[in-house]
Amino acid sequence: MTKHTVEENESIITNKMHNVQEAYSHADVFNRYILQTLDSFGYRYFDTPLKAEMLSPTELRVLAIEKGIKEAIKIKNETLRKGLGELAKKVSKEEGPTVARELRVQILQRESGKGGNAHVLARVSWGHPDHPFTPGTFVEKMSVLKFEDDIFFRNHLGAHLEDVCSLFD
Repeated sequence: MTKHTVEENESIITNKMHNVQEAYSHADVFNRYILQTLDSFGYRYFDTPLKAEMLSPTELRVLAIEKGIKEAIKIKNETLRKGLGELAKKVSKEEGPTVARELRVQILQRESGKGGNAHVLARVSWGHPDHPFTPGTFVEKMSVLKFEDDIFFRNHLGAHLEDVCSLFD
């Protein structure tokens, strides 16, 4: 094993950080990272997640349509509990009511290498059967992620997703 001086180690670290920053400055790499992270969280928090998708160049999501509301009733959010109660009254168990759960990342502003800000959202809809996420048919929890560069975004996206996923508790 080769021993490096402190200066050489600092140079290696700086070079690696520059390479990561350069890779993430490309929108496709940046978006691919978000999609992979959303997929990971989808499998962790949803029973049957769909593949994460880009809705637009600045909006990405993972969605799950879950049949039945038995598990969803355990959720602590009062607005959601009331909405699920309405759903149970309108749609019989035999008809198979569904609930949509979604994690979404909206890039509001991003300048490569200079940072930006994004909204990280968790949403649950009782708007069976289409789940259009119209007012009065869903609840959401949002976190604002302000980032000084793409590496900061990469290092903090998971924590923001974890925070908004508390909606599913």
